[in-house]
Amino acid sequence: MIKAKPAFTVLLTVALLGIAACGNDGDEGGGGANESGEPILIKTHVAPLNAEGETFGEVVSGSTIGDSAFCAGGKFIDGPVEPPERSVERSFRCPGGVLTISFTSTPPGVPQRSDWEVVTGLGDFEGLSGGGQMRAVSESKGGEGRETFTGTVTR
Repeated sequence: MIKAKPAFTVLLTVALLGIAACGNDGDEGGGGANESGEPILIKTHVAPLNAEGETFGEVVSGSTIGDSAFCAGGKFIDGPVEPPERSVERSFRCPGGVLTISFTSTPPGVPQRSDWEVVTGLGDFEGLSGGGQMRAVSESKGGEGRETFTGTVTR
């Protein structure tokens, strides 16, 4: 019995040291779950549908990625709504590149709220990933409105 105690103590100590070595307190740059992103805020003005029934509009001031302005003077256009999920791909055409995101459109008359995610980025937005939530407020029966996209992106 006396020999079992020291052996057990050694095994327990080795096991605890192994568990402690696997821990990551975030100071070692281990990546993965410890990566932090930048906040993103995109504000848009949606114009009334055009003659072809397309949704388009502009990015308005106050839109940001981190501490920088996002897409100042930029425009956007939506691809066709893909039934039955009502999936939409939106391309923001900005002075430094193009950012394409996807979200789900709600049927007419239903308040617009959806998760969104980055699909692809070109130029300044190449390698960008992330997403968040969006909401829209209708300003007219013709489809004019305001949207706000919030979330987090990483480069």
